[in-house]
Amino acid sequence: MAIELPPDAPMAEYQRYIHALEAFHGWLEVDLVNNCFLMGEEVGELFKAVRRHLKKFEQAEAAALEDSKAHVAEEVVDVLNYLLAICNRLDIDLEAAFRAKNARNQTRRWT
Repeated sequence: MAIELPPDAPMAEYQRYIHALEAFHGWLEVDLVNNCFLMGEEVGELFKAVRRHLKKFEQAEAAALEDSKAHVAEEVVDVLNYLLAICNRLDIDLEAAFRAKNARNQTRRWT
């Protein structure tokens, strides 16, 4: 079974895609807390990939730099997948939440 995501899909489609992927793999039973822990592990892997990418930045060949950038991209996707799964478990419309929070952020000032 292939689970597909259209190229121009809105965020709600991403959330449906992750739900289908989790159902396919039997991951829907993973509770919210464990899902958060798993996402935390993926965030650590993302940080490690970024650290490795930046270390190579000054002395790496273009191919090695692209490989390390591709690894960072894969870890970003892992984190996004867990984030979408957490939103699904809590019935959060991520696109609506994103728009509302960033509209509010436009009125905030940080010092």
